Amino acid sequence: MKLELQQKLYDEFPGWFDYLQFGIETGDGWFDLIHNLCVSLKLINFGGNITQIKEKFGTLRFYVAGATDEQWKLIEQAEEQSEFICEQCGKEGKLIDDGWRYTICGPCYDILKKERMR
Repeated sequence: MKLELQQKLYDEFPGWFDYLQFGIETGDGWFDLIHNLCVSLKLINFGGNITQIKEKFGTLRFYVAGATDEQWKLIEQAEEQSEFICEQCGKEGKLIDDGWRYTICGPCYDILKKERMR
């Protein structure tokens, strides 16, 4: 994710991302999904630590320490939703497995295929 998008999250949710070693390791298209999850967690008083946010096997992984059952449920829902949101642009996408797994829309996948052929 672009640094400026990450910074928006860091500024809005101070202290939550202090334990991330590598920043947010997803495409920009999942910014709104991650932001909405953080807003939902804030509404139910999240007090844990976010330890990693990344793409794995084509979907979002949002790792935390110190979450309640209710907070884990929200995290799981966001991870499931990521299977239908293009990680690159944020539009509707689908999980594709072409030897590598992506959640991506058709136009972004076409760009990816062209880049691979270079």
